[in-house]
Amino acid sequence: MNILKYIKSIKRGAVYCILLFIPLPYCHAVQGTIEEVSGKPMTLYFRFSQSLMDSGYMDNGRMLRHLDELLTDCNLCARIDSINIYSFASPDGNRTYNEQLARQRSITIKSYLTWKYPHLDQYRIHSHPQGENWKELRQLIISDKKLPYKKEVLQIIDCYKNSEQCKALLKKLHNGIPYRYIHDHLLHYLRNATICVAWIKPDTLPALPKAARIKFDSLKKESHRIPQFTSGTTERNISLSRLPGKTKRPLFALKTNLLFNIALMPNVEIEVPIGKRWSVNGEYMFPWWLLKDNRYCLEILSGGLEGRYWLGNSQNREQREVLTGHFVGLYAGGGKYDLQWKENGYQGEFFIAAGISYGWATRIARNLHLELNIGIGLLRTDYRHYHAQNNYQTLLWQENGNYTWFGPTKAKISLVWLLNRKVKKGDTK
Repeated sequence: MNILKYIKSIKRGAVYCILLFIPLPYCHAVQGTIEEVSGKPMTLYFRFSQSLMDSGYMDNGRMLRHLDELLTDCNLCARIDSINIYSFASPDGNRTYNEQLARQRSITIKSYLTWKYPHLDQYRIHSHPQGENWKELRQLIISDKKLPYKKEVLQIIDCYKNSEQCKALLKKLHNGIPYRYIHDHLLHYLRNATICVAWIKPDTLPALPKAARIKFDSLKKESHRIPQFTSGTTERNISLSRLPGKTKRPLFALKTNLLFNIALMPNVEIEVPIGKRWSVNGEYMFPWWLLKDNRYCLEILSGGLEGRYWLGNSQNREQREVLTGHFVGLYAGGGKYDLQWKENGYQGEFFIAAGISYGWATRIARNLHLELNIGIGLLRTDYRHYHAQNNYQTLLWQENGNYTWFGPTKAKISLVWLLNRKVKKGDTK
């Protein structure tokens, strides 16, 4: 009997030991999860120019679940020393508005915490609105390998501490190409609020981190699914033409040569782009003056065509605005003329000029370009030489002749006005 009782007591003790140790792995797993969640700053993102929190936007759903795991435990919350909220706005638009927006985002997060977790001491929740997040923008620019003209962008950010001046220069840099890339691919990572928890026992749980780091690589895969929102106030002051989905393409360009205009020789040109690399330019010149009682005559009617090939590698041409950069061309043209200086004059019923050209064009305003162009080729004309008599009323023939010239045949400093049309992204018309 004593042996049977002894065996039963051993069995009973074994059962108690098993029941005692079963919860330990679970408790260790929960503690590890809590420490993993609590030891890292949690970042919540906001839509464009918004201060309302959206649980379905970017990585917010996962972060809110982690935050809930941490703050629903009342015993764990009792060990919290403080909760610090660092809120930011993207550095586009007006700085004053962006600072107000960052402040409102801090208020939103604090209000959410006090409503969702009433057991939290609201006096331990501190808001720290930071305004425009230039520091993180610089880190994103360094990390992004596809940003065009990255070196020049970083130089502007590092050299100009005035944010408004920095924004203006970035928008002008290379016709706004790098700024549009930054707006479309990077700025939405900067519209956020980061929640950092400081604990009573810093030796066992991590203290408040020095800076809120954004997990750029993990979110980059989702960026193509994130819609960009626009509205009408300050941070929204980005032209709709720069947003994804729509762009502007020149239908044609109207031009005038300023050198000829200074010489009282009115002229007009039309250039039609064909894709990114080709264009056709047509020109017409029509001065028709008789001055000072027929002492001076400047009568020219001429026209010409030029085919142009715009230089640069494929990537460069894809990023550049149409009808900007360097180009080479082939041109040909002709016309008639009557040129007289006091008694001597020359008439030609037809002249022809043809050759090769080189030029460069750049954007100087929204729809305005400046173009420089020089051509070298052959000019050929047959002419009649005459003298003016009887108070310049009679033209007395002197001789016929011809003239051939090889060398510079044109020089232009042209003002170009673009007539654009909006096209959807991917339109090949």
